[in-house]
Amino acid sequence: RRPVPSGAGRLFVRRPPIIDSMPTSPTESLPQPPVAPAGWRAGPPDYVGVGTARSGTTWWDSLVRAHPRVSRPEGTPKEVHFFDSCWQGALSQAEIDHFHAFFARPDGHLSGEWTPGYMLDVWTPALLHRAAPEARLLVLLRDPVERFRSGRTLAENRLTVGSTARAAANAAFNRGIYADQLLRLWAAFPREQVLALQYERCVADPAGELRRTYEFIGLEAEIPDGLDVAARVNASRGPKITLSAWQEDQLVRRYAPENERLATLLPELDLSLWRLPA
Repeated sequence: RRPVPSGAGRLFVRRPPIIDSMPTSPTESLPQPPVAPAGWRAGPPDYVGVGTARSGTTWWDSLVRAHPRVSRPEGTPKEVHFFDSCWQGALSQAEIDHFHAFFARPDGHLSGEWTPGYMLDVWTPALLHRAAPEARLLVLLRDPVERFRSGRTLAENRLTVGSTARAAANAAFNRGIYADQLLRLWAAFPREQVLALQYERCVADPAGELRRTYEFIGLEAEIPDGLDVAARVNASRGPKITLSAWQEDQLVRRYAPENERLATLLPELDLSLWRLPA
């Protein structure tokens, strides 16, 4: 019989060196900023929209960007999602500088972004404060029942229901519990740096609420000539999902105490514009 070589019968798996699979810089795995025009300076954002999803944030962001003194380098998205992978809490100065590179602007101009998930993610407010402690924060709050319906419609249309419809419904419901999210923001930023807008008021009086927004972030309140403030952007397309009468009633009832709690935090909130229990 032929001799059996040493090690025969064992399974050897060649693994690449660990160093090859690691980022070569602390910012390699983060979103990458575009190249800014010559003469523009990078720095922390002047404003950041932090919430909430399916509440008109794309529309409102487009109106803010329409101001002649707001600039954003071509290629910078409305939603940077910079902190999505920073949940472990580490944020180096190199990463902060990398974040600032998204907000290059000419002298005298303001710059910012709007990622609705920043308000929802428990780790983000503290990290955002470290990266941009002087930023003005914008929040749009919509009737949570209608926000739930819009969010579920988008998920269905994009086939992103998740593992189960139940899990997706629970996630959508939790996004409408606004008081906890607002308190999380206030724990990281002074209240005077957070402007909470009510979506339904923005729909009813877009010009007035836009002037209020401009003034809050440090802009002149004049609305640019020819700007159609009522033109909706990124509205839900196609039919909305159908909720049974029982489902709608359950949502209204379950959100009611949360809405009351929110109203104690925001006395200017008009709950009559939202669905109330019969």
